[in-house]
Amino acid sequence: MNSKKIATLFILVLFLGGLSVFAAQDAAARVIKLKVSAEQANLREKPDIGSAVVQQIPEGTVLEADRKEGEWYLVRYTLEDGGVIAGYIHESLVTVMNPSQAPERKPEREPRPVSGPAKLPLGDRPSARPSWPESLVPIDVFLSAGGSTIVADDFNQGAAGLAGSNAALLGIPASGSVGALRLAYLLGFEVFYRISPRLSVGLGMDYLTGRRSSQVSYPSGDLSLFVPSTTTKPIVEAIPLKVGIRYYPRPDFYIRGSFAYYSVKAGYDYTFVASQDSWQEWKGWAKAHVLGMEVAVGGEWRIGPRLLFFSEAGFRLAQLDNFKGTDAYRSSDGSSSTEAGSLWYYQALGADGRSYNLLFVRSAEPSGSGILGARKAGLNLSGTILRAGVKFHF
Repeated sequence: MNSKKIATLFILVLFLGGLSVFAAQDAAARVIKLKVSAEQANLREKPDIGSAVVQQIPEGTVLEADRKEGEWYLVRYTLEDGGVIAGYIHESLVTVMNPSQAPERKPEREPRPVSGPAKLPLGDRPSARPSWPESLVPIDVFLSAGGSTIVADDFNQGAAGLAGSNAALLGIPASGSVGALRLAYLLGFEVFYRISPRLSVGLGMDYLTGRRSSQVSYPSGDLSLFVPSTTTKPIVEAIPLKVGIRYYPRPDFYIRGSFAYYSVKAGYDYTFVASQDSWQEWKGWAKAHVLGMEVAVGGEWRIGPRLLFFSEAGFRLAQLDNFKGTDAYRSSDGSSSTEAGSLWYYQALGADGRSYNLLFVRSAEPSGSGILGARKAGLNLSGTILRAGVKFHF
């Protein structure tokens, strides 16, 4: 090949390369950059509200559109696995990031009057609330407070039994009754990572506490005499460490489920004042651990740019026994003792020959004359949960 032909070929290659670069630059300049402004947007197969949905795109996603067909943009969306899909998205769900490239909209036909406003399916509607600021990290933080029912029958009956046993010892009928512990209050903290607009996973913990103080007196009828009394206070504290998921069938409604490791501390505080100079006091604490679970449904309401109010109702399943702890005893005569062991529930004969339910920490299973039905005390934290709080959306 002579030099003249080589030069001609070289010039042709340069010319074709320049054309390709110019075409690429021109195509890039004509790309329309869009940002999803609704909470979620449907990417449809065709530019039609009745067309099949191929993907739901979360708010804040940046898209590239090749052209606009009427009210619809033809866009490309990159999946998590790196694949790219194309489809149509309605203009009401996005904002143009490079307005100079937005095509001038021209009506394709004469507008026709309609009897009412057009209704778009969920996912093709512009957000009724202001759109979220663009998230730096897909994290939600929940702070909550509320209450929960518990079943503390052994603790309640043990407190009532002690009050009845002291009445038998004094030979004086009790005035009043021992209240039952049935409610615990809670504080909660959770952090969830958004996997998608509908699903998030997270960790959290609660602090539950419940106690019920009661006083029963034994009046003799003579107002000039000292009135003996028994004071009881069953106590329950629990810290569940939770791992769970939240699923949002719609943006303002969710279903929550979690597994939890419960660390529970339960006990009693008893005081028996027989006279002005005679009293006895028992204080016991015992601990136990168990795995449990929770399920709940709730709703959310936007109150700020990154702040929501939420409330939920749910159910907890967690039951414990085999508590280990310590009992501390003191009396007015100066005696005191400490006993470590398990928390036991049993019946003991009183001074009137009747059996009374008691709950104490003992180093060994209660036995002997007048002791019946000894078993490890139990506590059931299963019950209804109601909570409300705030959600910080990052």
